[in-house]
Amino acid sequence: MFYDIKPEEILNFFKDIDYTIKTFSAKEIIALEGDECKYIGIILNGTLDIKRMLSNKVVKMTSVGPGHLFGEVIVFSDVDKYPATVISSSKSEILFISKDNFIKFCYTHADFLEMFLKDLSNKILILNKSIERLSYNSIRQKISNYILDEYQKQGSRFINISMTKQKLAETLGVPRPSLSRELINMKELNIIDYSKDTIKILNLEALFKILDE
Repeated sequence: MFYDIKPEEILNFFKDIDYTIKTFSAKEIIALEGDECKYIGIILNGTLDIKRMLSNKVVKMTSVGPGHLFGEVIVFSDVDKYPATVISSSKSEILFISKDNFIKFCYTHADFLEMFLKDLSNKILILNKSIERLSYNSIRQKISNYILDEYQKQGSRFINISMTKQKLAETLGVPRPSLSRELINMKELNIIDYSKDTIKILNLEALFKILDE
């Protein structure tokens, strides 16, 4: 929501209301799944991972960086509990605003309210994508779905991977060894080629066919 806006500009934006700023170290838990959500957080610096424990495995739902909000959907819901665990994946600095103060701010800043509603809409689309990815049964389907999504976003058959293999495995909800093994299999079938941080699509049609299996 505040992408590419400097932290000091964000602080100036909210100068009319009360807020607190907290710092967290890498791997520190900010909120556990099931914790009560009373505040909306805005990331000033650092990156957070949103993770869930499903069937004895960790699934990374998403990662968010500077300018992103979190907790804004939960704090206004009937069940104001965190549905996932929020972890600081690096040293981070977060601005927290209470629900009441946030509502007051929206009343007096129509431009912000419009930005806020747009951000909520985008997050619903992202959530739908995550659900779609988790709905696939095979690891090959999950990998193919991810590659095709990035192909559309990046507009190229050369896909830049902006995360480690461990984080990619958590995003797809699969064990890392299984991810590596399936990438090798898809490479041997000449569907893709890959290196440490890139994937090259060799057979686009084959990726679409995998999703229909």
